[in-house]
Amino acid sequence: MDIDDEKVVLTASEKNRARGQEALKASSVLQNIQNLKAASTSAQQNLDNAVIKARADGYSWVAIAAGLGVSPQGARQKYLRVTA
Repeated sequence: MDIDDEKVVLTASEKNRARGQEALKASSVLQNIQNLKAASTSAQQNLDNAVIKARADGYSWVAIAAGLGVSPQGARQKYLRVTA
């Protein structure tokens, strides 16, 4: 193998290594997105359950809205589906 052939092999090897690193990086980023989505879904379920419990315990939409940082109408519209 002459020097030019070695450069081509080395260059191809370097390109493959770079592609592998990019794939790992992409995989890591995509895995992070999946993890955050799962955490978000879990947090939303916990929040839904807390609102359900608050309503079952007799708390008003005004009180729940204050905890959520939204208007009573906004809280009622968003969570009526899970408390009905």
